Amino acid sequence: GDILFAEGVKLKFSHNAYLVVKGGMNVLGSPSSPVVFESVGSNWKGIYVLGSPISKSFIKNAVFKNTSGLNDGLLSLTGGVNFYAGTVKMDAVLFQLSSAEDSLNIVNAEIDIANISIINSFSDGFDCDYCKGKITNSLFDGMGGDGLDFSGSSVSLDKLTFKNIKDKALSVGEASSIKISNTSMQNIGVGIAAKDGSYASATNIAISNYALHAAMTYSKKNYYDL
Repeated sequence: GDILFAEGVKLKFSHNAYLVVKGGMNVLGSPSSPVVFESVGSNWKGIYVLGSPISKSFIKNAVFKNTSGLNDGLLSLTGGVNFYAGTVKMDAVLFQLSSAEDSLNIVNAEIDIANISIINSFSDGFDCDYCKGKITNSLFDGMGGDGLDFSGSSVSLDKLTFKNIKDKALSVGEASSIKISNTSMQNIGVGIAAKDGSYASATNIAISNYALHAAMTYSKKNYYDL
């Protein structure tokens, strides 16, 4: 069933601990008293929300810190915070200091993401696979890999900021269709990369201080057409 974490709750997890939710997860903090998920020591394994086509998750005014990714026996997930299926809505959520492959990973879901900040990720920031919806007013700052990575998704992006990203600010792959507007990218490897049968349209984008290319398109997997 669904689970609710209310305003002011602070959860501390030990190194090998993680949380699995079957259904929807609702986190309803307030601006002055967010719900905090963090580690006792250096890190913890993170969260897996295993939804269904009808499940709904709403995360508002929350903080997720120091996740390392969930590997335990047969359970192996790339994200520090993972959602699978259903509807995922977020507003005012901070993801900080994740050493997982992705700070946030959402698969096969309807998404409405606003005002999230992903800061200081060891690898990628947000990996979105087979999702539909929108991401607005959000910050990606300090990634060892990509900022925002899509596969098989149809998502509109507006008012995003990408800073200090080693690889690609925005990676659009595996037949995704992405619209991006009113966005800035600075101090990055590549601005926008569209590959493997994907479509990306961009309006009002500022890209500065890129190491390789502002934008690029290529085919990595031979069964897709550019």
